[in-house]
Amino acid sequence: MKVKRDEKRGTWYFVIEAGKDEKGKRKQIFKRGFKTETEAKREMRKVANQVDENTYVKPTKRTLADFFPEWLQSKSLKLRKHTLEVYTGHVNKHIVPRLGQFELIKITTAQIEKFYIDLAKEAGLSARTIQDIHKIVKSAFEAAVKRKYAASNPVKDAETPKVDRKEMTVWDVQEASKFLKVAKEHRLYPAFLLALTTGMRQSEILGLRWKDIDLENEALSVRQTLSHDGKELTVQTKTRTSTRTISLDGRVLETLHKHKRIVMKEMLAIRPIYQNNDLVICTGFGTPVLPRNLLRTFYTLIKKADVPKIRFHDLRHTVATLMLQGEINPKVVKEILGHSDVRITLDIYSHVLPSVHKETAKKYGNMLFNQASSSQ
Repeated sequence: MKVKRDEKRGTWYFVIEAGKDEKGKRKQIFKRGFKTETEAKREMRKVANQVDENTYVKPTKRTLADFFPEWLQSKSLKLRKHTLEVYTGHVNKHIVPRLGQFELIKITTAQIEKFYIDLAKEAGLSARTIQDIHKIVKSAFEAAVKRKYAASNPVKDAETPKVDRKEMTVWDVQEASKFLKVAKEHRLYPAFLLALTTGMRQSEILGLRWKDIDLENEALSVRQTLSHDGKELTVQTKTRTSTRTISLDGRVLETLHKHKRIVMKEMLAIRPIYQNNDLVICTGFGTPVLPRNLLRTFYTLIKKADVPKIRFHDLRHTVATLMLQGEINPKVVKEILGHSDVRITLDIYSHVLPSVHKETAKKYGNMLFNQASSSQ
């Protein structure tokens, strides 16, 4: 490892031994064109450290646009179809048009931050959408570093827009009960009952099969989901922890028993043309209920029940909020909802915790001091 002067060009260069390749052939790193000896030595020490730490990246002209198709292809092995479509849309519409021409090894943190500013000012994207794009670019660069296409991840330390958390809208116990009472006579009542007793996502409810319900142990397993467009059933949940088992109340099981008898009668009535997908929530022909049709019914019933209008996903928030207010352990709530970490549960429902803590303090105080006074 030595710095030398190129007498012909009047510049400095260095050569570093970098071990051997897979064929046992000697590898060398050669860099030239430095104006001063000091500059050459500084770069030589930097490269030597990278070689020692196995982080050295051989210079390449590979651009971000070159890399993204490869990265998206690898992500297709893990991501759900809808999520992959969202990623691909952001890559093609926002990321590649603005950053695609730049070489991976030359992109800087400052450049990434300017990219986010441009997305806000020029493209008019919301802070939440920019955060989603940030996650995509960050993940892509993490993969590029692992594959030795880039020496470091410039996205890791980039500042992102602050996302203001939307105020969560949920029903209280009376409103939830009022809605269920009105919905009880509708064919899709079991879907709303499951939403308000288990906190399942819409896609999970519409993908639920009869074989996923364990009547003996009074529980159901979340294993299959229906796509957003209602065209595809897939044995793949949102995340690894989304595949879970949820205990059911006896009254919910009773409703499911009645609903199954209705479904079986429908199947027998039109057996030749019935499409048996084993779905709990299905049409009279056995086909999946389209998400948009479920939502149309949901909003009609909300109006009829005269309760505050909320999104279907807010039924999930309602379940979590009511459980936490009922002092159910956050870890249990986390498992029911299928969150990957209890910190996610606590973060999302942090607004509930102060009142929970207050009630807990009162109950514990009553228990402690009542016991103390009785022993005097």
